Amino acid sequence: MKRIKDLFLNKILKKKRIWIPLAIVIIVGLFFLLKPDNNAKNTVTDIAKYTDLKETVLATGQVVSSTDLDLSFNTNGVVKSIKVKVGDKVKKGQILATLDQSSALATLTSARGALAAANARYKRTLEGATTEEITLSKIILDQTKITQDTLIENAYQNLLNSTLEVTSYPFSKDFTPPALSGNYNLGKEGQIIISVGLNGNTFKTKGLIETEGDVSITTPQKIGNSGVYIQFPEDINLNYTDWIIEIPNKKAVNYLTNYNAYQAALSQAKSAIDQRTAELALKQASARPSDIDLANADILSAEGQFQQASARYNDTVIIAPQDGTITSIDIKPGELAQALKQAIVLQDVSNIYLEANINEANIASITLGMPVDINFDAFGSDKIFKGSITKINPSSTLVSGVVNYKITANVDQSIDVRPGMTANMTIKAQEKNHILAVPSRAILTDTNGAKTIRIVTDAKTKKFKEVNITTGLEGDGSLVEVISGLKESDEFVVLIKTK
Repeated sequence: MKRIKDLFLNKILKKKRIWIPLAIVIIVGLFFLLKPDNNAKNTVTDIAKYTDLKETVLATGQVVSSTDLDLSFNTNGVVKSIKVKVGDKVKKGQILATLDQSSALATLTSARGALAAANARYKRTLEGATTEEITLSKIILDQTKITQDTLIENAYQNLLNSTLEVTSYPFSKDFTPPALSGNYNLGKEGQIIISVGLNGNTFKTKGLIETEGDVSITTPQKIGNSGVYIQFPEDINLNYTDWIIEIPNKKAVNYLTNYNAYQAALSQAKSAIDQRTAELALKQASARPSDIDLANADILSAEGQFQQASARYNDTVIIAPQDGTITSIDIKPGELAQALKQAIVLQDVSNIYLEANINEANIASITLGMPVDINFDAFGSDKIFKGSITKINPSSTLVSGVVNYKITANVDQSIDVRPGMTANMTIKAQEKNHILAVPSRAILTDTNGAKTIRIVTDAKTKKFKEVNITTGLEGDGSLVEVISGLKESDEFVVLIKTK
């Protein structure tokens, strides 16, 4: 065993010239391998200092007129007149163009008249009839009564005079009766009994009338004041008894006709007088609720017709809805205009503003009143104009799949800005002066949201320590305000380069 050990040692010693240089190489390699990195070479640092910091939002917008309207007719028709030309300034309510209005105007005039009549009837219903109208109605009623009384009287007289005849008493067919003529006028019904004297020269009457007269076979004689005349037959001297005249003669062939006419006259008279009496009562009475309601209903119906006619008429005209300037006219007199097709463009070129879309990442930084620097492509980028934010839409819109919010800004009205021009807007969201600010990549954030910065403790080796900080404004150029945890002239690590 000892022999083997000696042989091994001898062998090693014989090779020491090889092991010594190898050991030196290994030691030097381990030295360089295990030597710490030099932070000074790989670490980028900066010195904390005060600066001015601002946050701006860039946007591209467009000049918009507060009044930008495409005007058209609401119906088809032939253009009759165009009352403006491009460049004219117009006032709200001014007529700009018209179609042929003959039919629509006639309908409107008729509807206007119907409405006026309905209003007049309503007023008359409330006021009632005038004294003159009531007096006139009384006169008409009195005249109606007189007229109807006359008609009744005439019909009654015709009834009483139904073919007057004389019959004998007791009735006998052996003698020729006297002939009667004239018109009975006593207006009473009954009998006239005629008795011839014994001498055959005179007669007497009783019943409806008591009178005497001469008997004549040649000349009709009056029967008193009855209006009836009697002429006796030639055989008057024969011995027979009294004659009778029935008033009216119900056996006459025209009696039934005259009776029906008299009854009709009575009925018609009652109807006519009742009607005139009701008309007088209506004029004398005050307005009833139902009459007022009916008059109101007439007005509503007339108003509806007037509104319909007005709408039809308005469809034939283009009226300026706002003050502004005519910037385009696409119709000509005599041509057929199509309903709802753009005919005239009205804009208010003296009252314009800017509109732009701001993405959701920046909208939270913008508030009303913020100043805006503006340049227009039309005037060049070197001319800067001033404005401010006047409106922020609360609802969002999608632009190329990105959520945006529309903002509105005013602009200096003294420049010749026109609707449609492109505006490049720089919105000054925030600005702070004389603050400590560091690049955002110098700030570390842990999983809990705490923020730290690496303060250099050895300027030569760039050793550092992490310090908690409080940040504020995040401005342009990726600079972040440091409120606490850092002081002026502190050296801090911006980044450490990797090998």
